[in-house]
Amino acid sequence: MARALQRMTVEEFEAWADERPERYELVDGSPRMMAGATEPHGEMQTRLTVEIDRRLKPPCRVLGSVGLVLDRHNERVPDLAIVCGERQEKRLSEARAVIEILSEGTAEYDLGEKRLRYMQLSGLEEIWIVWPGHRQVQLWRKDADGRWRGEDVTGAEAIRSALLLEPLPLEALYGPMGR
Repeated sequence: MARALQRMTVEEFEAWADERPERYELVDGSPRMMAGATEPHGEMQTRLTVEIDRRLKPPCRVLGSVGLVLDRHNERVPDLAIVCGERQEKRLSEARAVIEILSEGTAEYDLGEKRLRYMQLSGLEEIWIVWPGHRQVQLWRKDADGRWRGEDVTGAEAIRSALLLEPLPLEALYGPMGR
């Protein structure tokens, strides 16, 4: 019982979480169970993985649901991450981009606290917030001065990223307009 009251480090959390069948994130030293994905969420995650992988600049790669260490007491699990460094055996210590797919239950957390925590990572360049039920991606980029700038990609537009060889049209994720 005392364990639940103590603030965990990432190392303690990883040892604890690796022994459980459920998925968790570490939020300010406390484990937080993650909800299971819905079908629209899973479908969008698959489409994003395929379409990003087809366009990704080498040696970058797209990973799904891998823990990303933010600091000593925080580890989050983005729906997808784009990494360009050496492969790691455990959780990620850095990513160039993270992608979150919203659901009704996680939207407030993903758009608020989680996005703001990601923005504190020095090597992170982009955050994509994807609405599976709408034709919209909120794209956050770090500018040359280290400030984050957001834009909405909607309708017949395409996601333009320095990590991709070519733009990713929303049609590839959502299907043709008027469907």
